[in-house]
Amino acid sequence: MSGGEKITGGLSDQRVINFLLFAVAGMGMVIGMTFPLVTLSLERMNFGAVLIGLNSATGSLGILLVGLFTGHFLNKHGAFSMMIAACLLSIVSLMLMPLTGFAAGWFILRFLIALGLGFLWLISEAWLNVLAGNEKRGQIMGLYGMAFSGGFASGPLLVSIIGSEGWEPFAITAAILLFSVMPMIFLAGTRDTVEEEETGGHFRILGIGAFIFLVAFAAGMYETTAYALLPVYTLREGLGESWSLYALSALSAGGIVMQYPMGRLADSMGRYALMVAIALGILLTVIAIPYSIHSYPLLLVVLFLFGGSIFGLYTLGLIMLGDKFGAGSLVVANSVFIILYEAGGVFGPTLAGAAMDVWPHSGFIGFLVVSAIAFAGLTVMRRKN
Repeated sequence: MSGGEKITGGLSDQRVINFLLFAVAGMGMVIGMTFPLVTLSLERMNFGAVLIGLNSATGSLGILLVGLFTGHFLNKHGAFSMMIAACLLSIVSLMLMPLTGFAAGWFILRFLIALGLGFLWLISEAWLNVLAGNEKRGQIMGLYGMAFSGGFASGPLLVSIIGSEGWEPFAITAAILLFSVMPMIFLAGTRDTVEEEETGGHFRILGIGAFIFLVAFAAGMYETTAYALLPVYTLREGLGESWSLYALSALSAGGIVMQYPMGRLADSMGRYALMVAIALGILLTVIAIPYSIHSYPLLLVVLFLFGGSIFGLYTLGLIMLGDKFGAGSLVVANSVFIILYEAGGVFGPTLAGAAMDVWPHSGFIGFLVVSAIAFAGLTVMRRKN
């Protein structure tokens, strides 16, 4: 699809992109609201930490299944019908949550929400990548990363304002989702989102773009490990709860602010040159964390740059995905990308947590340094090839 293509009602592709970015920001906010709403609700119901953690993992399982089967259902039922079904599935599940008083119900509903949101997330990424075109793909996907990250970061802030008790917060979350995705559903009814999938499976796609999917794995590994264990590391280093939260906020701020500039750099300096810079940036900031841990302003700067780099991996990976695969195979390719991202999100915290159990003060940084050296080495080798 070309950048000047028109759709029903005279909307240009650029305006469609704007509507999609609006939907992405709303979906990010809904996902950001769902995490604290579910966690705090289960905590009030006296569910143990293990059950709460498993409930969160159920969401990841839903995303993985979406990645495996989206192409099939998209071909069979079409994007318009699937978007309506995904939206209704998420909204109904959100509304049922505060009415459910038993553990199994919360697991089922969390899984169903993940299925609905996961499909909307995947199709919006693929659709944006198709519309972006090669010349401005970096800028547009950078805006995508900024919109999603900004929405996700604002979700917990909104929950802190509206509260987490009763049915009202869940109803507000459902309303935000409906309001956000309605333009996307309308557009799907007036034009094709992505072309029909080519024949072939996930393993064929994986072989074609192996390095891109390694980037997806690394992005999931770094992001999830940092969010899950950075507070534990900073607390063990004596920062206190408030500064540990400030550290996490600096990480998130870097992830939001740096996405669009990185997208522009991807267009101007080249994808692989930027990937090398990001990989080296991750390595240098990880090495700097323990040396800046007791200089709070310096630590916030380091974590800001670290957050921008690790979030930039996902954005740049999507840009490279759009370069590599055409519209006919982009949904399946995007599915594989999300599957590897989620797999990295499981692998990273598990291994880093085990390292912290063995080496309480150095395990977290040690894991990050070793993985950063390996990833930087592979990236430099790929750049030379």
